[in-house]
Amino acid sequence: MGKSYNVLIIGAGNIGAFFDMPYSKNVLTHAHAFSKVEGFNLLGFVDVDNKKAIEAANIWNAKAFESIEEAFTNNTIDIVSICVPDEYHYKILDEISIFSVKVVFTEKPLTKNLIEAKKIIQLYNENNIKCMINYSRRFVSQFEQIKNEIEEGKYGELLCGSGYYGKGILHNGSHLIDLLRYIYGEIKSTQTLSYNYDYYKDDASVSAILTFNNNSNFVIQNIPASNYTIFEIDLLFEKKRIRITDSGFKIEIQEVLDSNVFKGYKNIVKTSERKTELGEALENAVLNIYNHLKYGEKLKCNIHDAYEVIKICENLQSGRRL
Repeated sequence: MGKSYNVLIIGAGNIGAFFDMPYSKNVLTHAHAFSKVEGFNLLGFVDVDNKKAIEAANIWNAKAFESIEEAFTNNTIDIVSICVPDEYHYKILDEISIFSVKVVFTEKPLTKNLIEAKKIIQLYNENNIKCMINYSRRFVSQFEQIKNEIEEGKYGELLCGSGYYGKGILHNGSHLIDLLRYIYGEIKSTQTLSYNYDYYKDDASVSAILTFNNNSNFVIQNIPASNYTIFEIDLLFEKKRIRITDSGFKIEIQEVLDSNVFKGYKNIVKTSERKTELGEALENAVLNIYNHLKYGEKLKCNIHDAYEVIKICENLQSGRRL
């Protein structure tokens, strides 16, 4: 692929280093993705717990640094991956803005609130740093295909929809909101129905009605994380129905067909099921970063996409209407 870009991973936790190993089939960590895609050199890790950074470095054949400053001393770092808990995103994004970095790849959400997000957008614009956010389903070709088919009118207008998630509207529900914005379009209004603090004390899981620009409604339901993990979306269009299940590993397609029993009636019938490459989403995201740097390809989830999601989540948390 040509030039190698040096990568620093900040946060040696599960998503940064430990969800998989170099020999694992699925690419589930930033370390695995940057190690697998040609064109990158995984330089090392920084973590507040230096023992974790050392452990990650040993697994992924990289270095362990005691601080961000140490990592940037005598090293050219092109890419920074941020894999720290949500509440530290703003601090780390702010801290690395003083360095000459080409792209920052951060876990979602961008920040914990809009005030922080606005500050980061201003900083990164001033310092000409590109930022991509890991809303992982944007990096799955099957969702891009559905997006394109919707835009081409193959499904007709959206009639209504519903979805299920848990573990905080910002931490996990934002995945659902971002995917809806990505494959269908802007959400013009929201109405909060109920909420519970099922995992995070400062991030309620919200049930709500989302309304799109065509006035169709989508009901988002929170399922407390103590019961089980769920991520599902059901979209009913004029011509087809799309069911996204198994956290996004499967997409079920149903089509409108004439009833075999009742003359003149139509039924919605399952006609196909697609397995997605969600297990390769991180690898695809890293490839997007390389193609952006090498060929000018557009980053598939930019800082402004992440800002719009935070705005919706904040309105849902506060119970306000957009």
